[in-house]
Amino acid sequence: MQIIKLIKIWNLIIFSGVLLLQSSCLKRDELSLNKDISLFAFIISDNDLDDHTDYIENDFVRGLKGCPVGTEMFLYVDRQFENPTLIHLVLLESGQVAIKRTWNYEEQCSTSPSVFRNILFTMIDNSSGRQYGLFYWSHGNGWLSGLYPDQTNNSSTRSLGADGAYSMNLGDFASVISNTKIPLFTVLDACFMGSVEVAYELRNATGYLISSPAETYGVCFPYHTMIPELVNGTKQSMIKSLDNYLEFCYSDYYQDGQISGMASLTDCSQMDSLASAFKSIINSSISLHNDHDSIQSFDGPFSHLYYDFGQYAAAIARNAKQFEAFNEQLKKTVIYKVSTPYIYSSSAFPENMLKVYHFSGLSSYIPGTNSYYDLLYSLTDWYNFCYGTRE
Repeated sequence: MQIIKLIKIWNLIIFSGVLLLQSSCLKRDELSLNKDISLFAFIISDNDLDDHTDYIENDFVRGLKGCPVGTEMFLYVDRQFENPTLIHLVLLESGQVAIKRTWNYEEQCSTSPSVFRNILFTMIDNSSGRQYGLFYWSHGNGWLSGLYPDQTNNSSTRSLGADGAYSMNLGDFASVISNTKIPLFTVLDACFMGSVEVAYELRNATGYLISSPAETYGVCFPYHTMIPELVNGTKQSMIKSLDNYLEFCYSDYYQDGQISGMASLTDCSQMDSLASAFKSIINSSISLHNDHDSIQSFDGPFSHLYYDFGQYAAAIARNAKQFEAFNEQLKKTVIYKVSTPYIYSSSAFPENMLKVYHFSGLSSYIPGTNSYYDLLYSLTDWYNFCYGTRE
């Protein structure tokens, strides 16, 4: 997630409008909880995103205030210069938000799989909803591997989250979730997480994925408008949440004249079918890396790791029926997508903006782009299924 200057950001913060009450001061019948769905949120800002933490935390609370009475949220926050905390919040009939319980932790690496697992289990064990929605806000790097203290490999690129210098591999993130209780939806609010490789890794770890194939601003998804829709737990409400996101993007919330936003809603239960359809194209294609310059990239303007997946498939397809089947499956998999005409890229010019002329909803790496990244890419589940056993 890219840090952007915060122009008048404090004008957006409304802590005075959010009243938090300790549950010890409340009557027990005021804490009747929503049994349908719970909300689990992770803010991992023990890094250079720390300046955004107050706004993001407050925005989660604003979002909770737009939910049905009794909706609960577990909010885990790990920021610079403070020990991590986990807060159990509940929306009351009065419209106030109650702190039902708080867990205080010693300093720990929140991107370690074991720490993530412990926190997630605490949320699950103390929640009342029959299902839950998961939010994860931090840095991200798509399918690239990460490094954390109890890991022995020498990879220095990050995948998801950043606790100081340490991040979590996407495979470990998916493994932790898939061995607990699977969320109805997962919102990965971090750069480049809207890739086909990420969605495939999460195919057994979440029902739906909301993420962006591009770089995201520090203040990215507007939780105050998205959460009241997402809590309904339907496809239509998830679609509406992305419409609300796009509308927020056009509000010029940084007041710097730059309008940027890109996100998609992916049905992860369709990822095995999408992988099979794409593998059919791979097996019959002549070349796996066509003219890269003709394919939309979401990082730029030079060496790319994130190309438009649909356009890449079209470029290498040699069988019309195979591509038609692939395209139909892609429509079933990517339920909805939104984008502004230009998106932010820290390395693009002019003015750090890239024009969007093609957007299928997911990005993809193209093997053969870079020998170092080719090696890392060969470790992904997506590569091993689609490319590793090419017929």
